[in-house]
Amino acid sequence: MNNEQTHNHDENCECGCHNEHHHHDEHHHSEYHHNEHPRINPAEQQSFVTIKTHDTSLVGSFQFGLDVSFDEAETILDALLKQVAREVVALEGIIGHIKAFLRSEASSCMISITEDESDKHYSRATKCHVEGVVIVFGILPLQLETILKNAFGRYLG
Repeated sequence: MNNEQTHNHDENCECGCHNEHHHHDEHHHSEYHHNEHPRINPAEQQSFVTIKTHDTSLVGSFQFGLDVSFDEAETILDALLKQVAREVVALEGIIGHIKAFLRSEASSCMISITEDESDKHYSRATKCHVEGVVIVFGILPLQLETILKNAFGRYLG
């Protein structure tokens, strides 16, 4: 039986775990160490496409990650959304709304001081998260699902 207790905490807790030097691999907790790794909400790691009907419209929701810089992700996402729009129109569907939200963790720097020296660790995000919705009329649910999976398939995992 393991008597070692684990707990969830952050850098501001008073447990003392972060007060002494230790190696990352020797941690006894499941949280990421300081800012060395990006913190991503577990729900954001799930990729999906769902299709629902609402009155006379179809609502396609999607979520996925892009392992590129924010600027690259913006360009990719813009092209993908335009592809979705073209495919809906090609099936004689009507676009009610196509919207996506793109975000990244941005940049961070952890500064550690020991005596007089600063030790700095920089991190630039190369992962972005996309959430969006497509509201259309005049096509079948399976058609919209196919369109979205064709457009976003390589990012859905």
